Amino acid sequence: MTHVHCDYVADERDVEPGTYDITDYDTAAGMVGDYLTTRMRDVVAACPGRPVLMLSGGIDSVLLATYVADVAPHALAVTYAQPGDDEQVDRELDVARGVADTLGLEHKVVSPEPDQFISLVRDVARALDTTEPWEVLAGTVLKAVDTAAGTDDAAIISGAGADGLFMGGQQVDFGADPVAAWDRAMRGNIAKNFTRHRFIPTFYERLIRNHERHILTWQTHAAVDLAQRIDPYLIRGTNLDGDKVLFRRMAEDRGLDADLVGATKNPMQVSSGGVGAVVAAARRALADDYGEKTYSNPLTEPADFTVSRLYLQRLTRD
Repeated sequence: MTHVHCDYVADERDVEPGTYDITDYDTAAGMVGDYLTTRMRDVVAACPGRPVLMLSGGIDSVLLATYVADVAPHALAVTYAQPGDDEQVDRELDVARGVADTLGLEHKVVSPEPDQFISLVRDVARALDTTEPWEVLAGTVLKAVDTAAGTDDAAIISGAGADGLFMGGQQVDFGADPVAAWDRAMRGNIAKNFTRHRFIPTFYERLIRNHERHILTWQTHAAVDLAQRIDPYLIRGTNLDGDKVLFRRMAEDRGLDADLVGATKNPMQVSSGGVGAVVAAARRALADDYGEKTYSNPLTEPADFTVSRLYLQRLTRD
């Protein structure tokens, strides 16, 4: 397979300050579009199976979906969603459905039953040898999407890396020189995330066979070079208080309704419903453990009581 997975940019070169010389929307949109088109064509050429897009409902995957649909209209869009009491989960699932329908992509929703979810989380935690929620829940989504793909030769395409390069959901202390502050923040993200030496260096290898087929769309040298040319005012808007304004405008220009591109996005661990599902499972387990031998019901008590109960339980078992 031609290498299309990602580049560990921080391990392979020093990232110098950017130029940020692209200051008009048409040029920026054109270059981002060219990058995504080329990236998706390379991925489809390198991976013989039916492409699978991880369509979360956030703007990164929404914009990416428009290019996947152009390059590989036969692709399968998969959304992992664990509905519960979180309206954000339902909202992003609705967005994913709307995007897939607009673009004509077949769409599959993966939503394990509670027992299946716990079994999946347990398997992922054991495979990764960690109980770190961020890693386990990200792995749970990936593992579930990999299973939904149904083959070991399909590309699993995600918008990974976009938050690092375009500061999605991140606060930046712009100070007197906003462009320099933006550049420092971006290079910090690259050093932290675009490296093999992360929390679990073999994360993908432990979870899916042929791990090279998990495509981190934005984690490449070309993407870093491009991001360091786009003026942050194009990305954040005139007051630098927006979130990926450039991506949202591009997605709308490419035919998606404004209500599908305007939603804010939580991290996948939250937006997928994974955190909520783990909390619900913990409450059920505590209710089973304690029954009526407790002053408050673990199913409904405040979260600080539940955390205290879990820690006290741990103390008595150590």
